[in-house]
Amino acid sequence: MSSANEPVLVPLGSAEIIEIAGPDAVAFAHAQFTSDVAGVAIGAWQWSAWLSAQGRARGVFALLRTDADRLLLWLPLGGAALLRDALSRFVLRAKVKIQTKDGWALARLDGVTADLEPRQAMPHRDGYALAQPGTQARIAWLGPAPTQHAEPAALEAWRLEDIAAGLPWLDPALQDEFVPQALDLARIDAIRFDKGCYPGQEIVARLHFKGGLKRGLRRLRLAGEHPVTPGLRIQNENGESGVVLYGATMSSGRHEALAVLPDALVDSKNLVSADGHEAKIIRFDA
Repeated sequence: MSSANEPVLVPLGSAEIIEIAGPDAVAFAHAQFTSDVAGVAIGAWQWSAWLSAQGRARGVFALLRTDADRLLLWLPLGGAALLRDALSRFVLRAKVKIQTKDGWALARLDGVTADLEPRQAMPHRDGYALAQPGTQARIAWLGPAPTQHAEPAALEAWRLEDIAAGLPWLDPALQDEFVPQALDLARIDAIRFDKGCYPGQEIVARLHFKGGLKRGLRRLRLAGEHPVTPGLRIQNENGESGVVLYGATMSSGRHEALAVLPDALVDSKNLVSADGHEAKIIRFDA
């Protein structure tokens, strides 16, 4: 029987994980991803992304360095197999193996008494605990575990915290749609403009230094009976539109979502979704 003071795992669902392992794992990932992978210490993690040659995001993820030659990538909205296959085409002569980890789960870890540093990947129960941003302190646990007892309401609440924190998770259906600036990757330190080349680097650096982007990440509150799904269009009375990255339900008929919207929509008074939701922009809480 568990002690009353022992940390508790609240199951949220499955976790899609990619493992990159081998003597060249860090060098390979550093050359492919937008963040400073080489600077991640063993036992630490960071946000990161992988771009196409055209500078558009193919995946946004948390990157954990669990050992000197082993990295784990967590994709909260899935697409691990698709990303694994695409990454594998770039291995060439590198001494690295890329594979997905089956049977891993996401849980909320409650009752941790020790201080968890913001970028610490703390080993716990054969998995790893990561502090996450939001309106309140929360810890994600990733590890091998069954998910049949996952709590849908707990997952919705977790996603609402992700939205409040502006975490730009990317559904596989929206691959290659957005440049990093539209996803505000710099705000979560998922991209560096002062490191060596990676796919799409010249394009995103030019946009970073010269500007010109006219859309950005926004938090929405919506009213309507339909679920808010990735790819849902948001538009104003003039027909200008943006797109939802993902959404979560607050209560019956009330939802929140993270979306990429043109600047022209920011001051619009009559935003609606393609499914008939009334929508308004609200501020990020974290």
